[in-house]
Amino acid sequence: MMMVSVLGFLIPVAIIGLIAWIVVGFTRSRGAEPFTLATATALYARVLFITGVLLALAGAGTVLKALFGFINLSYSYFDYNVYQKQLPPGVSGPSVAPLTGAASYLEQQRGQDLVLGITLIVIGVLVAVAHYYLARAVAGMVGGSPNWVTRGTTLALAVTTAIGAIPSAAQGLYGMLSYFIIGPGQNAVYTGGPTQQPWGEPLGAAIAFVPAWIFVMTRLVRDLRKPNPPAPASTP
Repeated sequence: MMMVSVLGFLIPVAIIGLIAWIVVGFTRSRGAEPFTLATATALYARVLFITGVLLALAGAGTVLKALFGFINLSYSYFDYNVYQKQLPPGVSGPSVAPLTGAASYLEQQRGQDLVLGITLIVIGVLVAVAHYYLARAVAGMVGGSPNWVTRGTTLALAVTTAIGAIPSAAQGLYGMLSYFIIGPGQNAVYTGGPTQQPWGEPLGAAIAFVPAWIFVMTRLVRDLRKPNPPAPASTP
């Protein structure tokens, strides 16, 4: 289920980034640069490079979620006992009694998240590094380093990291402030049960994605200030 959640996040992000890349390709190339097998390889290498970066960032966010859980399980996982204890007087919790061994089950979830996060980081880094060097290998070939592919890489990374950074930062900050200021059980007054969600997952994703987004944005602005290379002269 956790892997499905990660893929469910990465797939739409990758689609949006690819759309942005296609826009760059149509607006900047306009047939001025040759499209060869090296061009297709360069595009493939950069798409997989971005995929590896996103996997590594998602893994870093998952590891941070697990680390928050080592501080306090209720930061990252729904700990029934914590929420039940903080219910206001006269307000009952959910009708279903907590499961026996709930703490050990949450510890298992924490361990699974830690293993999943480390796995995603390792795979993501390997994929990104391998395809980075593949892109460098074809860059010197005819059509192996077209302007719309190289500049589109930065734009696609900016779009995808922004999608991961902005919503997770808003959700994580809101969840953390609500947890410590309002209290995890206070919403029960209005809802009849503790419904406030743990904040470790979105805040962990924000800590991983926001610095990456800021870094890529600075690279994008610097790249946009560079003049476009002259188009190759057409042969009669």
